[in-house]
Amino acid sequence: MASDILLPLFSLLWIEQKIVKNEKFPRNNWIGLGFLFLSWAFISWLLGAWDLEFKEKFLSFSYLVRLFSFLVFGWATMDIFNSNNSLSLGERAGVRANFFAGFFLISGIVILLGFLQFFLVPDIAKYSTEGGWDPHTGRLLGTWLDPNYLAGFLGFLLPVSIAKWYDLKKQITPTPFVKGEKIPRIFLALLIIASLVALFLTFSRSGYLAAGIGLLIFFLVKDWKVILIAIILASIGIVSSERATKRVEELAGTFASIILQDTDEIDPTAKLRIQNWGKSFTLFEKKKIAGIGYNTYRYIAADEGIVNEGYFSAGGADSTHLTILVTTGLIGFFLYLLFLGNLLRISWKKSHEKKGTIYLGFFTGLCALLVHATFVNSLFFPLIFIPVMAVWGIISREN
Repeated sequence: MASDILLPLFSLLWIEQKIVKNEKFPRNNWIGLGFLFLSWAFISWLLGAWDLEFKEKFLSFSYLVRLFSFLVFGWATMDIFNSNNSLSLGERAGVRANFFAGFFLISGIVILLGFLQFFLVPDIAKYSTEGGWDPHTGRLLGTWLDPNYLAGFLGFLLPVSIAKWYDLKKQITPTPFVKGEKIPRIFLALLIIASLVALFLTFSRSGYLAAGIGLLIFFLVKDWKVILIAIILASIGIVSSERATKRVEELAGTFASIILQDTDEIDPTAKLRIQNWGKSFTLFEKKKIAGIGYNTYRYIAADEGIVNEGYFSAGGADSTHLTILVTTGLIGFFLYLLFLGNLLRISWKKSHEKKGTIYLGFFTGLCALLVHATFVNSLFFPLIFIPVMAVWGIISREN
């Protein structure tokens, strides 16, 4: 995708500019752990990609470049939107408000395109390409062509947009978001409602679970009474849709079957996912410490008969966490958890220091993504992780 060209180019230009102008890189307490995980991912790639063909080495290495670009993008966002000392505090707040205006506007466009696809082209089977694409008939896909990834993004967007709505509610002076204070809250309210409807129409079980847990944590901290209203509305929505009811029943049945270790009662999709987990874990046991090599899963797992190399989804296990464990081993998995855990720790701490509800929104949004990434290899999907890094870069120095 275009981001795989533009993002590395942007990252290199930003680094070059800082060096040429002899400017200090913005200090923070999270980028170091990110680069530590990246360094180990590179070492695991060196060890694992040794016997691969040149094309396979190049393609797998490109994902290291992508990961590097993610981190630098978040770092650069801190610098570009927060570090201009020539601006007053009010002007800096305006710059950040403009960022969120753009972020929410783009999110709204993504959702709008999803609605257009759902109502105008509910069946994309005749447009889908060969190589493992699932048409997901009758589900909201948008331009992403996958309801699960879109649902994962919505699971992150919802707590962040709700948190920003709360923060705007507390503002006394008009915000530069748009003219006047009430308009942005109305816009955000519409965006939140549209996001909830879009999430419902994805009929994604992983999306339902992820967003549900993220919002549950958010309102347990912020306003527990909203949970009761949400349960009632969600129940009405699920009961009113036969397909939604079936998806929720399948989710509950899958959890019950896993606990009881009865795979015969699991629906076919979940059964395939669990089989994928089992085969991937077997692959992990062969190289527990260093892993098979960062992003070499497609090629090594294909040799083991776990995946079809030609399928678009063959790049990892049906879980980001398991993919990282298999490809980077126990060391890489520990560093991965350390990096993400640090983001959670900082955002949770700042939310309790009354720095703004946006920190609680980011914390719960990231929690939702971590739940989602348990069932889908979604966390480092560019259209999901780029917004995560952008929002984090903005709020990590907002105060």
